[in-house]
Amino acid sequence: MTDVRAITAKGPRVLSNARTPHETSPGAKEEEKGEGSGSTSSLPRPSPANKSLVSRENHRGWEGLDHADQRLAAGGNQFSLEPPDQGLCVGHVSPNGPEFGPEVVESVNDALTFYDASSNQFTPAISLSEFYGLAPTIDRTTGRFGPFVSDPKCYFDADTQRWFHTVLVISQNPTTGAFQAPTFVYFAVSTSAEALGSYFVYRINTTNRRHPNCPCLGDQPLLGADKYGFYISTAEYALNSDNFNGPQIYAFSKAALESGSIGPVVHKAGLTHVRGGRTTGTVQPAISPNGVYETGNNGTEYFLSAFDCLPVDACPIAPGQINKITIWALTNTKSLTTSTPNLQLTLKDLTSEVYGTPVPQRQRPGPRPLGRSVGEPLPVVEANDSRMNQVVFANGLLWSGVNTVVAPGPRDGIAYFIVRPTVSGGQVGGTIRRQGYVAVANAFLSFPSVGVNGAGRGVIAMSLMGPGHFPSAVQIDIDRDGVSGPVEIVRVGFRPEDGFTCYEAFVGEDPVCRWGDYSASVAGPDGTIYSATEFIGDNARTALANWSTFIWPQKP
Repeated sequence: MTDVRAITAKGPRVLSNARTPHETSPGAKEEEKGEGSGSTSSLPRPSPANKSLVSRENHRGWEGLDHADQRLAAGGNQFSLEPPDQGLCVGHVSPNGPEFGPEVVESVNDALTFYDASSNQFTPAISLSEFYGLAPTIDRTTGRFGPFVSDPKCYFDADTQRWFHTVLVISQNPTTGAFQAPTFVYFAVSTSAEALGSYFVYRINTTNRRHPNCPCLGDQPLLGADKYGFYISTAEYALNSDNFNGPQIYAFSKAALESGSIGPVVHKAGLTHVRGGRTTGTVQPAISPNGVYETGNNGTEYFLSAFDCLPVDACPIAPGQINKITIWALTNTKSLTTSTPNLQLTLKDLTSEVYGTPVPQRQRPGPRPLGRSVGEPLPVVEANDSRMNQVVFANGLLWSGVNTVVAPGPRDGIAYFIVRPTVSGGQVGGTIRRQGYVAVANAFLSFPSVGVNGAGRGVIAMSLMGPGHFPSAVQIDIDRDGVSGPVEIVRVGFRPEDGFTCYEAFVGEDPVCRWGDYSASVAGPDGTIYSATEFIGDNARTALANWSTFIWPQKP
């Protein structure tokens, strides 16, 4: 068990049972992303109408964790990491009866901290290694390497008033820092409604040596929940080669986890999903903003995925455009409360609007001390691919979005989807109730997170940059009828992205700045939407990176 208050006082106590960012370790591993050969689709690039862009910097937001916080956590026993990979969750605390306001938990690569709704920070940046009771990723005194930790996600379950947190963990050779088996997903479940309290800490071994090309790692663990279960989805990559085994889904009893037992674990493997020569690297489980879940079919957890990569080896990014997304469902989830769970997984492709792999993003020129020191030009910024982002089950609908290339340009925008799910005869189905695009003239948008409350009202939070814009935090309103109003800048960027992933001197040929890899947007207890995304602030500079995060509330 780990206790947040103990970490800030004298270090953690831990009882463990049961896409990787760039970093400066000798064991650094970059996810390979092949280009594929030619387009598999003749569909044209989408050409949406541009939204107007307005500045609304009067939001009651605040700067969250930044690179300096991350690098200096745990006494400086950290690597420089980018991108931050935003993990935000919000819940409320009522330990003595009356509610005294929400708590906000922010996680990034590789630190977390705790705030109230007025931006008061309860703790300094705590390294994720400290939180999970692991040795430092790098001990700056001895030079020895501990486990590598990455890809945080966080969720407050309004139904049971518990906090859930997940990370990827890869063992490192203690002398060289090279990645090695075993690999894990660690996850923590609070023992009460208080975020600043104690947590049960669990782990699942994702090495999976019996799978093809393994030992493997469970890249970018994604989390979700329904009435009965807690779910983690990973993308299984070989640890020592470029092979890809497809998404993996792990299901647990929520009640067991909250009582201190990992309980029976259901592992769904072999999920590589091929339709029309495409596949998916990730399957996004749904979360709920208010603890209202689908209890039909003896409990149902929904998932969405996009056609984001090709079905060969390392799941290279799919070229061209596509007009399909996939809905998935795990049914009979109530059986997770028994000793012999029996879950059924089905999927169905849905015809959608067109979307395609985004292009690298351009940014406004400005001061770049790191780039100037190595004599390299203004870099472009990675928009990754068109995988499905955060999925929310709210008001009986599934809400999500993807990065997409848009014309003219090319430049990047957002494609969003509002899906009405169904299950009939044990088979999942659904219809796309609303879909659309968000694009801004002469600018790039990326990494959307659709945050809606139980009434189906909220925002899409995302990043904006372009030839006239430093990387900034923006949002647009959304409800059951789609997006409305302008794209609002809630925090203007201060300078260009100027981190070590941007330059050949640090990462080799054809560098592209790492960004994202995701933002977060979640509903608080009163229906207020709290969002967080990466931007470039004015106080985050270390020698090797300058990213920041911005957190802001919005009452729909």
